[in-house]
Amino acid sequence: MNAAPAETPKIPDFPQRADVVDRSSGENYSQVCLGPIEELGRYGIRHPLIGATAPGKVFLHRLLGLSGMEISYGLLPPRTSFPFYHKHKQNEEAYLFLSGAGEFRVADDVMPIREGSIVRVATEGVRCWRNTSAEPMFYICVQAKQGSLEQWTGTDGVGVPGEVTWPN
Repeated sequence: MNAAPAETPKIPDFPQRADVVDRSSGENYSQVCLGPIEELGRYGIRHPLIGATAPGKVFLHRLLGLSGMEISYGLLPPRTSFPFYHKHKQNEEAYLFLSGAGEFRVADDVMPIREGSIVRVATEGVRCWRNTSAEPMFYICVQAKQGSLEQWTGTDGVGVPGEVTWPN
C-alpha cells in the first residue's frame, strides 16, 4: 500500500500590491530588481491573519527561491509606524536601517534608530518600529531560524583559484 504524499507546508499568502517584473535566474542563481528605493511604496503586503497592510514591504523568499532565510525590503513613509506588533515562532530577525530615523521597540524597551542602525530580535521579542523623521525610512530585514547557524563566512567560505576576469 502506498503512503499518501507528504503535504507541502502552507506558506501564508502575503498578497503584494504590485508585481515584480524584472527577474531572471540561471544555474546557481536568481535575481530580482525592485526598482529605485523611493518607488518601493508601490509594493506592500497585507497580513492574512491581522488584516493590517504594510506599505512598501516586499518579501524575497519566493521571488529568489531562498531556502535558508527570508529577506524583505521595507520602506516606511515619514512620520509613520509599522502597522502591527509581531514576534516569530522560529526565526530571529536582523533589521538593517539604511535611511530615516526613529525608534525600535522590543517589549517595553525603546531604542533610537537611524541610518546605519542594525537591530537583532530573538523569536520571542515582540517588536515594532516607527519613522519619526521627515524622510522615508528604508530597511532590510533578514530572518533565519534561531540557533541554526553552524558556519559563517570564515568557516564556510571557500576560495576558488583563478584570476578574476570580466567580459568587455
